[in-house]
Amino acid sequence: MFNWYREVTPKERKTFWACFGGWSLDALEVQMFGLAIPALIAAFALTKGDAGLISAVTLVTSALGGWVGGTLSDRYGRVRTLQWMILWFSFFTFLSAFVTGFNQLLIIKALQGFGI
Repeated sequence: MFNWYREVTPKERKTFWACFGGWSLDALEVQMFGLAIPALIAAFALTKGDAGLISAVTLVTSALGGWVGGTLSDRYGRVRTLQWMILWFSFFTFLSAFVTGFNQLLIIKALQGFGI
């Protein structure tokens, strides 16, 4: 099953683990947001509909980001595009820690979605 891993160069292994790490942190943040929703509802006095809207917008923009990312990877290469997408996602994940209300969170999560 993992015979391919024995045949790759050290540089390819490093690339594999860097990509795997970026993808893992991306998936972790998406899953953790679901667990944080009750705290966000209490902190920002959100309705369940508002919380659902934030999640839905994040998923829709991630689909759009996948389409844009695919187009950019055709033009600039997969590695370069993946690096920029991880940087984009990381930046907006960082900014999400400083939001003070529903509108800010909605905008930040929408922008973050493009990098997922």
